[in-house]
Amino acid sequence: MDNLKITKRIDGLNEKLKDGSGEMIKIDYNSFSEAERLLFAKVDEIEAEYRQTGSEEILAKNQNLIDKNIEIIHRRVEELYCYMAPLALGCDGTHEIVEYFFNLHFYNFQADLLECLSHFRKTWDKKDREEFLLDLKKNGAQYYRIPRGFNQYNCKKLSKFVP
Repeated sequence: MDNLKITKRIDGLNEKLKDGSGEMIKIDYNSFSEAERLLFAKVDEIEAEYRQTGSEEILAKNQNLIDKNIEIIHRRVEELYCYMAPLALGCDGTHEIVEYFFNLHFYNFQADLLECLSHFRKTWDKKDREEFLLDLKKNGAQYYRIPRGFNQYNCKKLSKFVP
């Protein structure tokens, strides 16, 4: 095959792989267990009944089923992401290293996020939550890297509490 044909094939593949943003990613419905599919069907019935009646009592009465539905989908997406991200990032032979650090930081992030949401939902009053969300909208999110361990700028020798 000459270079011109190879270039045309590569260009054709690039066109097919163009950014598909905006398209919904689909998970195969048949990949879920029978029990999970029954739960999805039940939640669909609840949703249809809510759309028909507009009664929020239906949602409140079935909140556990709705939450379980969301949990199952979240877990499936998380499993896919936690499998694929290290695989893609470590495709140059560093998979074990990438997988270790990815899992370390991803699961610590999950724990930190759940702790934060717990405080937000349970210990902050309505005024504190509204102020926080208003500040977040007004100033935007501030992203910074949390320092890991000690280095030459924050070592134990510089601490006045350590002899």
